Amino acid sequence: MEAGHWPDEAIQFRSCHSVDEQAALLDTWNQSYCQLSRGLFDGSVRWFMAGGVKVLVEKLNRTVYQRGCVSEHKFALGIPFQLEGHALLSGQTSHLDALHVFSGKDGFEFLSPDQHLFVNLEIEPEAVADLATRAQLEAVIARIGAKSGIVNIAPERLERFRAVLRVLLDSVSAAPRLLADRASVASFEKSIVYGLSEALHEFPDIAPQQRGEARIARNWQLVRSVRDIVEGSPDCPLSVAELCARMHASRRTLQYAFEEATGINPLAYMRAVRLARVRQELMHAATVTEVATRWGFWHFGNFASEYREQFGELPSETWRRNRM
Repeated sequence: MEAGHWPDEAIQFRSCHSVDEQAALLDTWNQSYCQLSRGLFDGSVRWFMAGGVKVLVEKLNRTVYQRGCVSEHKFALGIPFQLEGHALLSGQTSHLDALHVFSGKDGFEFLSPDQHLFVNLEIEPEAVADLATRAQLEAVIARIGAKSGIVNIAPERLERFRAVLRVLLDSVSAAPRLLADRASVASFEKSIVYGLSEALHEFPDIAPQQRGEARIARNWQLVRSVRDIVEGSPDCPLSVAELCARMHASRRTLQYAFEEATGINPLAYMRAVRLARVRQELMHAATVTEVATRWGFWHFGNFASEYREQFGELPSETWRRNRM
C-alpha cells in the first residue's frame, strides 16, 4: 500500500503541505482542519472509486482538530493502520483497535495524532448494484448505528479486515484497469461489505469504563465551545483570564479539560486556532500585518516566530506563495 504512487487517472494522489489543502481533498466530507502541534505539515491522500465505494487513504504528520459532516446518503468510516498518540472522535477515546464512524446527521469532530494513517471508506448504499451485497451493507450500518463515534472490535478480527484491505489496495495499485471492469468492481464491493460484517461478528464490548468516557465527553464539549468562540470572530479571547470570564469557568477547570481532551493547555490551543485562521486569511489578504493584528498578534517579531514554529515557514512566505 505504501509502495509508490498509483499510476492511473482512476487512482488519484496528492501530497499536501497545509492542513487546509488536505481538508479540501475530502470535499464530500465538508472538512475543516486546524493544526495543533507545531512543525511543517506533511500529508497525503490517495483515492479512487470502485462502484458504490470510495476509498481514501490519508496520512497526517501533525495533531489536527478535524470537523466535518458526510452526506446523509453515505456511510463513512475509517480503519486505522497507524494511530500513535492521544486521539478522540466525537468525545470518545480513539485507538488502533476500533472502527471510526464519521457519518451521521450531527457530523463529527476528530482530534487525530501526529502519526496517523487511515483507510477511509465512503459508501453509498444506493450505488451498490448487487442487491444481496446492498442488503448486507444495510445490516452492517444498522448494527453500527447512524452516529459518529468509536466501534470497538476484537483486535484479531480488525487485523483480518486490515489484511483484506491491504490485498484489495495492492491489487488495484498493480492493475488500476480493474476499476473499469464491472465484475471486478462488484467483487471489490463484496469484499469490503462482507469483510466489515465478519469484523463485527460477535465482537466483544471492550469500551472503556462509562464514567471515564462521560468525563472525557464533558471535557470535549467544553473544548468544542471554546473553539466556536475563538473561531467565530477576531474578537476572541487572547488570554486564559479572558477565556475564563467568557466561559464562566475556573482556570483549573479549563486547564484540566484541555489537557485531557487535546493534550495541550488552553493558551496553546487558542494560539493554534488563531494562527490557523491567520494562515487561511493570508490566502487573500492585502498585507501580513493586516491579518496578524486582526487576530490579536501585535508583536510582529513574536508572531513571525510562532507562525514559523507552527507551520514551518514565515507568514510572509505563505503570503507570497499565494500571489505567484
